[in-house]
Amino acid sequence: MDQISSEERFLKALTASQGRLQAYLFCLLGDMHDANSVLQEANLVMWRKSSEFEAIQSFNAWSREIAYFQALAFLRDRKRDRLIFSQEVIDNLASERDEVDFDERRLALRNCVAKLHGRWRQLIYQRYSENKRIAQIAAEQQKSEGAVKMSLKRIRQTLMDCVNKRLEAM
Repeated sequence: MDQISSEERFLKALTASQGRLQAYLFCLLGDMHDANSVLQEANLVMWRKSSEFEAIQSFNAWSREIAYFQALAFLRDRKRDRLIFSQEVIDNLASERDEVDFDERRLALRNCVAKLHGRWRQLIYQRYSENKRIAQIAAEQQKSEGAVKMSLKRIRQTLMDCVNKRLEAM
C-alpha cells in the first residue's frame, strides 16, 4: 500500500476545510466576495506554514485561527465608507470555538431574519443581498448615514442574540 506524504495529507485537510472556512469567514465579514478573498489569503498563509502540519493537533482549529487573523487584517486594511461588522461582533462570532455546524448556524440565521419586522428585513436585504452602500440606502430612505448605521448595528446585534439562543436550544 502506498504511503501518503505529509504534503498530500495537508492538501486533503486543506481541501476538506474550504466549505467550513468559507462559511466561517462569511459569518465574520457578512459578504461572500470578501469571504472568498480572505479565504484565498488564508490558504496562502496555511500553505506557507504547511511545514507545521505534522505538529498540529487540530487542523480545523488551526485553520480557523489563521482565517480569523486574515479577516482582522482584511478589515484593518480596508478603508471604505461601508460599515462592517464591529470588532466586538467579530470577536463574539470567532470565540465560538466549538464546532457548531455552519449549516445549523445558517439555518438559525435564516429563521431569525424571517422573524425581523419588514423594515429591518428590507434593510438587511438591501445591505447584504443587494450589497448597497450605506450612503445609497440613506439617500433612498431619506435618512442620515448615521441613522442607517445605527439601525444596522441594532439589527446585527438582534440577529446575533437570536442565533445564539437558537443554537443554545439545540
